[in-house]
This record gives sequence, structure tokens and C-alpha cells, in this order.
Amino acid sequence: MASTLLNSTPDPVATGSMELPPAPAVDAPAPARTFAKSDLRIGVVIPCRGDKALLPACLDSLRQFVQAGDPIVVVDGDADPTVASMAQSRGMAYLHSPDRRRGAVIGQGVAWVLNQPPLDLLLICHADMTLLAGTRAKLAAALDAHAKLRWGWLGHHIDDHRFRFRLLEWGNHWRGVIMNVPYGDQVMFVGVDLLAAAGGWPFQPEMEDLELSLRLRHLSPATFVNAPAITGVRHWTRGVCRTTIRNWSLAAKYIVRRQCDKERL
Repeated sequence: MASTLLNSTPDPVATGSMELPPAPAVDAPAPARTFAKSDLRIGVVIPCRGDKALLPACLDSLRQFVQAGDPIVVVDGDADPTVASMAQSRGMAYLHSPDRRRGAVIGQGVAWVLNQPPLDLLLICHADMTLLAGTRAKLAAALDAHAKLRWGWLGHHIDDHRFRFRLLEWGNHWRGVIMNVPYGDQVMFVGVDLLAAAGGWPFQPEMEDLELSLRLRHLSPATFVNAPAITGVRHWTRGVCRTTIRNWSLAAKYIVRRQCDKERL
């Protein structure tokens, strides 16, 4: 099942010089929910683990969601009072997760957001990301115009001019397009109805983004909404190739183990 791309011609300022070609749109087999821009409510979860220095820019970029009345929660794996102050002073909720593993931190925020009805959409924005101005409006317009849009990703732009990072962005993008497997660092979003149909959020300490994509892609194709978040290079400080190969290895091991567990049942 192929992905759908909306506004697929990338912004050269946001994505560098490499263009991301469009993919054919396909119909989703699952019934689609209709979203309306006027009453759309998006729950936003911001996991924070040692990202205090980067958090203000992230939170300021989410002001567009605050102004729309969306429920937003910062989940801190470090119980830092400064992080709590940053969130609450911007009209956002704050939670501390005693388990600082990424999946556990996000899971606690998801549980909180899903208890803030009515809610249409869940969006995960990591604390080291900065959303572009107009991201919420662009996402709302896409949801309003395309009835079959039920989950997907916004994309990311790595804040480094070197061409290797344009290649990395391109590869990550096409993983989402061809395999319907976007990752959390590409700003994933999902409709709460589809999330429920997929068995709910995968409350697990690691690989929660991969698990979520593997569940959702069997129900509906992922959709790319071209509003890439800006992120830094810190995840690739050990080298792009080395980090990418390591990520592939971890993902492959997880998928094999997941399949073996299914066969045992």
C-alpha cells in the first residue's frame, strides 16, 4: 500500500537543494473520518529528555497550536523544574516520566492527551524540533481537503548545509513513501479513530514509532504533508553512515523479533 503526498514539491529553503518527487495517491480501504478546519482539535505531545537548551525554540514554534486551543503536554524524563516552568508559562501542561526511555516518556504524554476530549488528531513533536510557521494551518487544510488522510508525517530538515544530510532526508522521506514507515523524528500524526482501530498507542519503552507505523500501514496509507520540522545534527554525530546502518540493524532486529512473537501466538 503506497503513501500519499500532499504539496509534495518541497520548499527549497526548508529542504535544501534535493527535491522529493511525488508518489501516486491511492485509495484507503478503511473508512475515512472527515475533519473540519473550524473545529479540529489536535493533541500535541513533546517528549523531553535532556533537551532543556533546545526546548524554548520548540515550544515557541507550537504557539500556533496553543492559540487554536489544542491540548499540549511536555513530558520530561528528568524532572527539571526549569522545563516545567518553560511549559506552563506558555500555556502547556507538564508531566514528569519516572522512566526516561523515549517510548515511556511519549506514552505518558499520549495517555494524558487522549484524556482531553474532544480530540481529532494526535501529533508527536520531539523537543529538539522546531515547527515552521503555518504548520497547523497547513495540516488542518490538508485534513479538510482530503477525506482519506488519516495518518502520516510532516518531514524534517536537518539544520546542516552538507549534502550528506540532504541525502539522509531524501532516504527518510522515501522510506515513508514506499514502505509506509515514517519515524518519530519526522513528526508523525494520527487520527484518534484510526489509532483506536490499530489497538491504541503502543505503550513500550523503545521502537514505539516503528511499531505504530507497522500497525497503521495495514489500515490506511500514510500521507506526507509537506511542513518539515527543523532539527539539529546531534543524532548523527557518530557519522551519517554509521548511525544509519545502526538504525537499520535495530529496526530489522525488531521486525524479526516481532514476527517471531506473532508466530508463537
